[in-house]
Amino acid sequence: MNTTKRQSPFIVGQASGLPQQGVAPVSESTGAEPLGAAVADPAVPEPPAVRLRRLAGVASWALLLVLAGVASAIVSLFQIFGDAPSWFTPAFITVGVIGMLLTMMAFATLRFRGVPWMFMAAASATLLAAFALLRLA
Repeated sequence: MNTTKRQSPFIVGQASGLPQQGVAPVSESTGAEPLGAAVADPAVPEPPAVRLRRLAGVASWALLLVLAGVASAIVSLFQIFGDAPSWFTPAFITVGVIGMLLTMMAFATLRFRGVPWMFMAAASATLLAAFALLRLA
């Protein structure tokens, strides 16, 4: 009776040659130093972490913009299917896409101190422009 256990090669660390999480790969030329060890500089600081308060603030502001944007989109649908001028549809869609891009950029720049707030202010301005377009149509 064979009582040896078969170990899965998919579990990290059991098969030879598989990389392990958190361990730098060993160079094949010397076998001693990890790859990239000469490149790593301890004097270079790590990028700043995202502040959770900033993330919560931007997410809350984005939620308000989304709710107001959905309301304006519903009203614009009635305008488009009704008697809106021919310029209204492309203008409204363009303003909405620009607002979404600005909001996405706010989330992409959360590491920087004031930049997300500038993007959110610009996205709010596009929402106000959408309301102005609704008023004009």
